[in-house]
Amino acid sequence: MRNLLFVAAVALLTPALAFGTLYGVSSGSGNVYEINPGTGQATLQTTLSMGESFSFSGASFLDGEMFATDVFGGGGFSVGTIDLGTGAYTYVGDQDGSINWHGLASSDGAGVVWSIDMDAGGILKSMTAGGSYTSIGSTGLDGRGMAYDDANGVLYATNAYGSPGATTLYTVDITTGAATMVGSMGLDSYLIGLAYDEVNDTLYANAVDTGGDSLGRLYTVDVATGATTLVGLNNAGQIDGLAWIPEPASLSLLALGALAVIRRR
Repeated sequence: MRNLLFVAAVALLTPALAFGTLYGVSSGSGNVYEINPGTGQATLQTTLSMGESFSFSGASFLDGEMFATDVFGGGGFSVGTIDLGTGAYTYVGDQDGSINWHGLASSDGAGVVWSIDMDAGGILKSMTAGGSYTSIGSTGLDGRGMAYDDANGVLYATNAYGSPGATTLYTVDITTGAATMVGSMGLDSYLIGLAYDEVNDTLYANAVDTGGDSLGRLYTVDVATGATTLVGLNNAGQIDGLAWIPEPASLSLLALGALAVIRRR
């Protein structure tokens, strides 16, 4: 009986704790926001120090550190890490000479971040945490939004060029760069970020309606079709870089709940 009560308690607690945390970076400012995955509401987390700002930026976590692209400061564009407590920015590299790395995805297992270099005609590139670059292959995409599902080994990217509402979801081969269309996202946005929640197996998109009211919104994305479902408004300006990081406590609770069920059986 006690085991059953314990499992029930874990089941009640897990949905509230298992999301991890969504973060967003805002183009045209130095602001980093925490985004509520249940409502879309954005809350200011920190502001970049030393006068840097984001410009059509991508964001993702690698080994527990937030990386961001197209950070402007000191006379140029760069990729680097952000201290979420202080806003301090640490330069990692010059984006392989590009000023247009609009999306970013990462894999702790592979030890790299990926971006699609728009200046190089849509080439998929990887970068280690130390700033070593590899050119992989042509995607044919702008890659303004990118995310990687480590659990299933799938890299997602968006393409925003075309008629209104033409923002489209693709998968990208990380060994060749070849892109495969999933489907229309039903959005009209070139200010868009993707993030993959591997605890809850959910792909998120945060997009600014650049063809309409210019407000930012959080969506969930159907990875089989590309279709999006509205979560809610950000109530913050132009969040286009999106990053998700799991909470260790969430993972522990999920494992503990599974163990309790096994013991009861």
